[in-house]
Amino acid sequence: MAFPYKNQFNLYCKNEKKLSTNTIDLANKSVNTFWNYYATGSDDPDINIVNETDIRNFLDSLETELKFKKNTINKYLSHLKMYFTYLYSHQFIDNYPILTISGQNFSRKQTYKINWMDKLPQIAQIDNIHPETIKFMAAISLGYKPTEVLSLRLNTLLNGLKDEGLKQYLKNHTEFHGSDNPYIISKKDGGHYASDFHIVQNIQPDKKLLGMPLTLQALRLSYVYSILSDSKKTDEELEEILRVNKRSLVYYRKNFLLYVNAEEFTL
Repeated sequence: MAFPYKNQFNLYCKNEKKLSTNTIDLANKSVNTFWNYYATGSDDPDINIVNETDIRNFLDSLETELKFKKNTINKYLSHLKMYFTYLYSHQFIDNYPILTISGQNFSRKQTYKINWMDKLPQIAQIDNIHPETIKFMAAISLGYKPTEVLSLRLNTLLNGLKDEGLKQYLKNHTEFHGSDNPYIISKKDGGHYASDFHIVQNIQPDKKLLGMPLTLQALRLSYVYSILSDSKKTDEELEEILRVNKRSLVYYRKNFLLYVNAEEFTL
C-alpha cells in the first residue's frame, strides 16, 4: 500500500530539497515501512490522526522485532521527520506528531491514565474545567472513535449516557445555534470542526488538571487500554466494545504489553 501523498512528497524531495534519486528511494522505503506498520494495525488508517505514540511504537518495533541497530533506526526517524515536516508545512495534516522524538529517547514506554470513564460525573464538577474536555471524554467513553466525535450530535451523545447529572451538564454547556440537536462542539455557523487542533489548544489547562493528554487520539488510546486492562473479557467482547477487528485487537494488545505504562486515574 502506497503511503499518503507519496507523489507530492517525492516532487518536494526532488524539486525543493534537491535530493538525489537514491536518497528519495531510501526515504520512500522508510515512510512506506511505517505506513504499512500503522495501516496493518488500524481499521481506519488516517495520516491526519497519526500521533507520537504510533511513531514511537514503530521505532520500537524496528529495534525489538527487526533487531535494527540504532544508527539504522535513526535513519528511519530522519526520513519520517522529513515526511511529516512536508505534510505539516503544506497543510496536509493538522498536527506535527514527531516534535518531541529524537534518536536518543524514542525507546521508552508511554504512560496512559486508565479507567477514568466512571468518574466523568465527578470530573464535570471540577471548578473551571472546560466543557469541551467533558464532551470529548464523554464521547470517547461511549466507544466513539476520534474521526466520529467531532460530527457527533448532542442527542446521540445524551442517549448513550446514564448519569442524569452529566446529561444536564452537557445540555447546559452546549450552544444550540438555532438547532435542537447541534453538534456537541459546533462553530458559530452551526457546523462542526474538521479536527480537534484548535479545541485542544483551548483546553490545554485541563491537561495539567487531569494529568493526561486530551487529544481525541490520546483519549481513545487511554479508553482502549482501560478496556484491555479487564482480563475477564473475551476477545469477542473486546472486539464488540472497542468496535475493532481481530487484527486491530492484536495490535492494541501488543502495544499495551510492550509499550504502555498504565496508571489508574484518580481525582
